[in-house]
Amino acid sequence: MNRIYAFKALLFDADGTLYNSTPLHFEAYRRTSRELYGFDFTPELFKLECIEKYKQPTQVLREHGIPCVTEDFRARKAPLYASLATEKLKATEGLINLLEEAAEHKVPCAVVTGAQRHSADVSLDLLGIRKYFAVIITQEDTAFRKPDPHPYLLASEHIGVSPAKCCAFEDTTIGITSAKSAGMFCIGIHHEGNTPMELAETDLMIQDFNDLKFECNGRSIKISATITS
Repeated sequence: MNRIYAFKALLFDADGTLYNSTPLHFEAYRRTSRELYGFDFTPELFKLECIEKYKQPTQVLREHGIPCVTEDFRARKAPLYASLATEKLKATEGLINLLEEAAEHKVPCAVVTGAQRHSADVSLDLLGIRKYFAVIITQEDTAFRKPDPHPYLLASEHIGVSPAKCCAFEDTTIGITSAKSAGMFCIGIHHEGNTPMELAETDLMIQDFNDLKFECNGRSIKISATITS
């Protein structure tokens, strides 16, 4: 069944949605934890604590009895991530076509991420996609983090489009909760790092942006996808 949805703005989570950065962040966290504290940050621990519970890695380390210094951890992790991203970071398939179509027809786009500003800057600049986003909301821009709706509401306010006319793209349960609680339509990105069950509350689930068909009309964008009932 083919369904068509119309929106005035597109809002994107960053890590795991715009690009494949999540495993790169994990590798940088793991190397930093080993080098500085001799701690083995396992994939299971990373997903449970940092993705599902949205904790900072330094908080996880402290909960395991390691008195780490946040500034020291970030100072070591940042160049590790930048090096990994330079070599391996890729945009999600079909993303550029969607962003170019939106830009051509002046449909505003925003990034809504819980990542730190520096981390988002590195990724967006490496891929050359910063120019497509009118607004970039990061960890430093709000005291409220996902799953709270405030990050998405803040982005909606900045771009001047009501939440009901926004489409959010997410790949985690907490991100989906944030977008849906803000009153937005939400499309989930299913990849090797999550499961369909984690995306169950989305309005639509896709593998990548190539699964979507889109057409702009004025400053609105119509998005359609084939859904198997």
